[in-house]
Amino acid sequence: MMMRWMLFIAAIALSSCSKVPERNFEFNYKVSLQANSGKNMKVWLPVPQSNEVQTISELSIDTDIPYEIKTEEQHGNTYFYANLKEGLTQTADINIHFNVKRKQRANAKFKDTDPNLYLKANRLVPIGERFDSIAKANRFSPENMKPVYDFVLSEMYYGKPKAQNPSDQYYASLPTSIKKGITKDSVVSLYLNTTKIAGEFTFGNGNSNYACDISVGNCTDFHSYFMSLARSLNVPARFHIGFSIPDGQEGKIGGYHCWADYHQNNEWHPVDISEADKAPEKAEFYFGKLDANRVEMTQGRDLILEGYSKGPVNFFVYPIVESDGQAGAYTKSFSYKEI
Repeated sequence: MMMRWMLFIAAIALSSCSKVPERNFEFNYKVSLQANSGKNMKVWLPVPQSNEVQTISELSIDTDIPYEIKTEEQHGNTYFYANLKEGLTQTADINIHFNVKRKQRANAKFKDTDPNLYLKANRLVPIGERFDSIAKANRFSPENMKPVYDFVLSEMYYGKPKAQNPSDQYYASLPTSIKKGITKDSVVSLYLNTTKIAGEFTFGNGNSNYACDISVGNCTDFHSYFMSLARSLNVPARFHIGFSIPDGQEGKIGGYHCWADYHQNNEWHPVDISEADKAPEKAEFYFGKLDANRVEMTQGRDLILEGYSKGPVNFFVYPIVESDGQAGAYTKSFSYKEI
């Protein structure tokens, strides 16, 4: 009887030690719109959904303006859409509140997802040509995506330097010479010149060609590069975007975070290469696993949103606001609280 009891206790202890880490938290996505009386205002905001790796509950939208919830057809994302034909006579707030349950995840099956949709190129995620050449030169194989992950991790530096000044943390953290012909000063110069013309050949746009040429960027650039290589190997790869949730009971969230997954053996395998770059000791973990410290808002690239006249949306996590067809003024804030 004693032996049986000891085995029972050991089984409980083993089960407790192997429990998958999870987070349960409230999330607030708040937008304040500025008045624009007499001008047509349109507003688009992402609305998260439950899926195989996260549960969204208690979702509410608090606002005085009329709106509809729409579904983006290609990827199934849902979003808030307001079309205020007479504009706003005074400022208006929109507060999207929801609870999130998220577990640490490894590979998973996703229902109603066609992998073939994630084989074709996107506007800033091309396939073939130079990416075929990189795959051939490095002898990449579609059966083993770890060398592709390792290659992007070794080629890229995480950084968003906006000034040639040591007080810019990203500028200070980069090596003086990134690679042949590219210095951290030239990365800043490219950023300043590109933003003057509202261009996309700089960090933060998820531009695979930029990532390949310059090797400095944020999570969008790391994962676009990976997706171009994966799809060029005929391996479906998807883009996911949302927010990282800091440690602690509550607080503000500064900006978005994105990651990717690829399809192999009838399952989707996650990667977070930019986090691996920032935390090299977790590089092995982030190939095939994601921590629970995140929430996904949308997935996919080149989204078609109702009423938006400027073509496909590159990726969708921040508000999109238009006033008579031009960019509209707003402020945004994001916060979380553990529950």
